[in-house]
Amino acid sequence: MFKKAMLFLASFLLASAFVYAEEKYTISGEVTIQYDYDGDIYICLLTMEELRVLLIPGHELSESPCKVIKMNTDLKKAGKVSFTFDNIPKGTYCVFTYWDVNMNGEVDRKGYDFNEPWGSYKETVHRIPPWVIVKFDLEKDITGIKIEM
Repeated sequence: MFKKAMLFLASFLLASAFVYAEEKYTISGEVTIQYDYDGDIYICLLTMEELRVLLIPGHELSESPCKVIKMNTDLKKAGKVSFTFDNIPKGTYCVFTYWDVNMNGEVDRKGYDFNEPWGSYKETVHRIPPWVIVKFDLEKDITGIKIEM
């Protein structure tokens, strides 16, 4: 009887772990490259706080959670680059891209304007992307995102 009770308890705990396991999602798309610049392209999946920090003038791009795309002749010819973020937990995010054309590894801004190309999923006409516009709730896989730079 004790063995049956222990087996039942172990089965129940294992099943509970699967029920309460955090769901993970995928976000993917492509960035269209409109210019013939050099420099790295940073494709970032950010929370509100991470976006706030990234937008600080002079922010070191290497400190942000971004995929770094090294620009080369093949990418320039293709005119686009694909990206995928896997195993992302449910939450509120934005996808923000920044092209470090002058290759200084920093976010360059003068006042409210970026000095280098940038883009975001959920495009905005604002000079600095406001969180309230560029954010989205991740509750399922999101594919086919298109960002122009």
